[in-house]
Parts: sequence; structure tokens; C-alpha cells
Amino acid sequence: MINNKERLSNLTRLLREMKMSVMADHLSDIYTNQSNQNLSTLDILEKIITEESDTRLRNKKERYRKAANLSVINARLENLIYSPKRKLKSETIEQLSTNDYILSNNNVIIQGATGTGKSYIACALINHAIDNGYNGLFFRMTDLLSKLQQADYNNSLDRLLKKISRADILVIDDFLLTNTTEQEQKYLMEVFEIRSREKSLILCSQMTYVEWHKKLGGGAIADAILDRAVSKSYKIFLEGESLRKIK
Repeated sequence: MINNKERLSNLTRLLREMKMSVMADHLSDIYTNQSNQNLSTLDILEKIITEESDTRLRNKKERYRKAANLSVINARLENLIYSPKRKLKSETIEQLSTNDYILSNNNVIIQGATGTGKSYIACALINHAIDNGYNGLFFRMTDLLSKLQQADYNNSLDRLLKKISRADILVIDDFLLTNTTEQEQKYLMEVFEIRSREKSLILCSQMTYVEWHKKLGGGAIADAILDRAVSKSYKIFLEGESLRKIK
């Protein structure tokens, strides 16, 4: 006749085979701890299932954070600085913290001089979204264009665009600091087109919309990109001294 120790061993083995190693470990801990002897079957199930669920959720968030490739890993909305000189409105951040802009397929445009905290806000928004089950990708514009060009050369452009299309949020940092070539404009048009269908963009830039238009060639593609970027967007305009100098 099989004893309890063997039954426990069989159960933990089955749990591990089903990729539930946290439940297996927790079940063993509960069984070997004398203080748990009076727990009901439901109590035990609740403990091990909750532990498995919580661990999977934590791991999922960590995977999302790693995949996002944030420039400021620990950026948080609660740590934003709302000084009068910055002109950062808490009401706007409160609206964005609901994540409704993601559900509504709206963009966020963050503009301001270098060092005013544009990238930090973008990373904080992604971290907040990840905490609520969403995922995101962060690119500096030069890196994004480089990856698109390389993927095109390697005949894997469709695969990269599919990856970009799946992200709930796409951040493009240092947007249009420099002029773009015709080919780069076509790449950006592809990105903005697939994002405009059902996903959100966050753009961080030192430049004005007029300057964007010029740096995108000033033609029909520039019109199309700006229309997709600006028409449905929250706008944050940052002022004041560089936060790097203040620190």
C-alpha cells in the first residue's frame, strides 16, 4: 500500500511535469510543516494555487520589463516631479494612469528640451502598463531605423513589423532629431500605419510638429505620418531647466 510520503512524491512529480513547480514546492513545504496539519483541503489548494499564480504573474511582468528594453528601468509615475516650471500637469498623468489611452488606441506625445524628463515619463508609463498586464517596446529612433534597415536586408522585415504590431505600447524616443532619407520615411510610414490600426504610440521629441514635417521630407508621407501621430493623442509639453543639471 502506498504511503503518504510516496503519494506526496507522486503529486509533486506530476505537478512538475505540468510545469507547476511552484505548486510542487509549496505543497511539499505545507506537508512537512507541522503548523499546517489543521489546514483543510481547500486551504491547501488555495495556498498552492495562489502561490503558483502570483509567481507566474511576477515572472510575466519581469519578462515584459526585460523585453521592453527601457532606458530608465525603474521609472515610476509616482516619482514624477510636478514643479511649476516644468509645466507637467498631474491631471494628464492621472488620465494616462488609467491606461484608457491604450484601450482607446490613443497616442502620447511628450515634447521638451533635452534633459526635461521625456524618456523617464515614457518609461514610467510602460512600467505602469506592465503592472496592469500590458506589454511595451522602447526604441531610440536611430536604433529602430537601424533594426528596420537590417531586417529589410535580411528579408525579415515582416517579422520585425509583426513584433512591433503586437506590442500594446511602442515608444520612439528622440523622435526626428535629424532629417530622414526617403527609405527611412517609408519604414516609419509602415510602423505608424500598423500602430494606427489598434495600438498606441508614445513619441518623445525635442522638435515641434512643423520641424517633424520638414524632417520627414515635407511631402505626402510626412502628412500621413503626422496625421497618424497627432490626430488622436495626449500631449505633454515640458519646460524648465534640465533635470540632469538639477541633480
